[in-house]
Amino acid sequence: MRFFKDFYYITNFKTFFVTFLAICATYICITYKIHADLPLALVSIAIIFPVVFAINSAYARREQGLVSLAACKGFMYGFYRIAVDHPKDMDPKKALECKKKIIDLFTSLKRFLESDPEESASFAKEVYTNIKMLSLFSKTLLAQGLHGRSVSRMLVFVTRFSIAFEEMHMIFHYRTPIGLKAYGKIFLVVFPVLYAPSFALLASNFSGLAVYFSYLIPTLYTIILVSLDNIQTQLENPFDQFGSDDIRVDMDKIDQMLIP
Repeated sequence: MRFFKDFYYITNFKTFFVTFLAICATYICITYKIHADLPLALVSIAIIFPVVFAINSAYARREQGLVSLAACKGFMYGFYRIAVDHPKDMDPKKALECKKKIIDLFTSLKRFLESDPEESASFAKEVYTNIKMLSLFSKTLLAQGLHGRSVSRMLVFVTRFSIAFEEMHMIFHYRTPIGLKAYGKIFLVVFPVLYAPSFALLASNFSGLAVYFSYLIPTLYTIILVSLDNIQTQLENPFDQFGSDDIRVDMDKIDQMLIP
């Protein structure tokens, strides 16, 4: 089931549309005997190399997103442990308040990362507000007997969380260059049609019902190329929760991490 689910994610309307164009163009070339032997190296230069480059770039940004999210969790865990374990006269209510504020912070972070980029400003503001609330909360622990140096360390954790959040913020908003994406999408549609005479030339080697197998080649050709483009598109935003490779903020694990 997982295989079919993953395959579903890399197929869409564009897959069927480009495949339909390639089959129609191949049919026309076979019918009117339009044959040509076009070099396959053009495909590598014009489509495969740019798409693979874009996939590598998007994957690197996804990995950086994972590192930044792990940093956010680590810094908040350190913040929580100092707040709960180090004060001399810690009020249990303060510990619960600290946990709630951290949960609220990660909830707002999750909402921001899963939001639409055009509507994300309000969610980002909510994250900044929760960061400020944690910063102010750390100062209240002085009354619980927490040493001033420990409060300074907590503020350092808040600052580092803010830096990690800004890294995810940049990954969220800045994607593959628009020109490269437009270039790839144009040639993705043009080349399967352009190579129809080559598919027709290959079909001339078949006879009878075997001719119909010649349509399998442009079909596989376009499915492979469009699937690569769809993979790159999915990796563009590793936080949108569409695709099996997306980064997820698991609130249950965050809650389990904050052990009293």
